Amino acid sequence: MGVLTACKPRKEILKGDLEDAIFAADFGDLIADKAPPVYGNAKTFFQNTHAAKQLRKVVQLVFGRLAQTKEGGATIRLSTGFGGGKTHTLMALWHLASHIDDSSMGTELLAAAGRPKKVTVVAVDASKAGYPDFGSHGNVKVHSLWGELFYQFGGATALKALGKADDPEASPNEGAIEKVFPNGPVLLLLDELVIYMAKLSERGQGNILGFLNSLSSVVGKRHETVLVVTDRK
Repeated sequence: MGVLTACKPRKEILKGDLEDAIFAADFGDLIADKAPPVYGNAKTFFQNTHAAKQLRKVVQLVFGRLAQTKEGGATIRLSTGFGGGKTHTLMALWHLASHIDDSSMGTELLAAAGRPKKVTVVAVDASKAGYPDFGSHGNVKVHSLWGELFYQFGGATALKALGKADDPEASPNEGAIEKVFPNGPVLLLLDELVIYMAKLSERGQGNILGFLNSLSSVVGKRHETVLVVTDRK
């Protein structure tokens, strides 16, 4: 059987509707609800996702630990070269955590049985962050990575409690970080921190590393908690 007979183009190709966006996955656009449907719509995303062995391995490791009530949490570092699948992996984790109540979602990657019933997911694409303003939520401005995490966990109230520590030149202590976590399974996805760190002073860069150390310590003491941090070789 020849390749022209055995291989059938996708429907959008036959219709002439193929979007260039299919080749430009952007995790920051996904979590900001700006991604095109091929990435932003969970059902479409999983329909177009090949359940590669390594992708299944990461997904099952993460959600296995999120469902584990007797062991401490885990910190996972995703390190890939360009085109290594990092962004697609983050998107799969985000969609599964955000739709964990839909047992039909992403079953080729994660079996429906044994999933946690609910997951609080916090995600940051630090390549989108600025300095001195890390980002904004309406009229609320956030000035640091930890300020962004606090806001995503508890809104303006949690950010206000952080106070002057919402500054790249300062940082919260471990007790404050532990206190802001909600009950139940928590998944944190931190992408492109190195790009953001390049904008900071030497002290600010050191504070990021210190914060990650404290955050990992808190994660390790909690049940049903996973921190995923990415970098590139």
